[in-house]
Amino acid sequence: PDPITFESLPIVEDTPAEIAAATGGEADMEEAAGLEPVAPKKKEVVDPAAVVYAIPELAALGRAFRSCAPIMLTESETEYVVQCTKHIFANHVVLQFSVQNTIDDQRLDNVTVLIDDSESEIFTASGEIASNGIRYGESKNCFTVLERNTEAALTPSTFTCELRFTVVQVDPATGEEEGDTFEEEYPLEDLQISTADFMAKVTVPDFRKAWENVGNDNEVLEKFALQFKKMEDAVAAVIDFLGMQPCDGTGALKPNAAGKPHMLHMSGVFVGGQQVLARAQIAMQGNTGVILKIAVRSDDATVSRMVADCIM
Repeated sequence: PDPITFESLPIVEDTPAEIAAATGGEADMEEAAGLEPVAPKKKEVVDPAAVVYAIPELAALGRAFRSCAPIMLTESETEYVVQCTKHIFANHVVLQFSVQNTIDDQRLDNVTVLIDDSESEIFTASGEIASNGIRYGESKNCFTVLERNTEAALTPSTFTCELRFTVVQVDPATGEEEGDTFEEEYPLEDLQISTADFMAKVTVPDFRKAWENVGNDNEVLEKFALQFKKMEDAVAAVIDFLGMQPCDGTGALKPNAAGKPHMLHMSGVFVGGQQVLARAQIAMQGNTGVILKIAVRSDDATVSRMVADCIM
């Protein structure tokens, strides 16, 4: 077997609870309330990509870099309820579509989601894995594989999606087939793949030291005017745009910071294992919005630029 190296290990993202525990946040709150700190209970970690690893046809993709939180592509009250989980791999994105059938006299066969990749220069739909036999009340997964052009810089990509399946008429009481079968198409909400999807939230124990160690050889500096009326909304948006982990408690405003610029420190690991650090100063500009000044550092100037360009 090949030797285990740092690069071959999967990236494990920090959870909010782990961040609080590592920084003493939970213990500090408990002590302030006059409570004895309680040792956190260990929870079993379930890999969201395990469902992908179980499919033989996708084994060649290797380990997932990270999995994004599921997003809805339909309303929750529609006939067919669909949500999508994006699994990020080195050169591919596997889209897992969970499809629920809410019609009692139908069974859904050969269920796939068609992704229109005609306008994308970054992603090409290269394979589908259908789901079969989705009965009333059941949810099953189908998959679409997107191949990523690693020569192209990542930018936000939006895709139109369409659920396609064969409807089999069944007896609602017994589930037995009756009547005709017919092909059906069902439009879904657009799906967006953002650059932040390729960033894992991983904290660093000493941000200042890490910032100095990376150095400014590949630093990107930018300035943006953002349309936010409240400082806390701007801070949350910047964290969301970049998909990075706030460090040193800078993810929240200080109680007595009214009107003062806020400094935000963030860290993460970009797909491919590239450490990324960012410092952002956010300042209110009267009542019209905020001014964001941001510096992004990594060991790759292209990565630094792609991350800085996440600000929309």
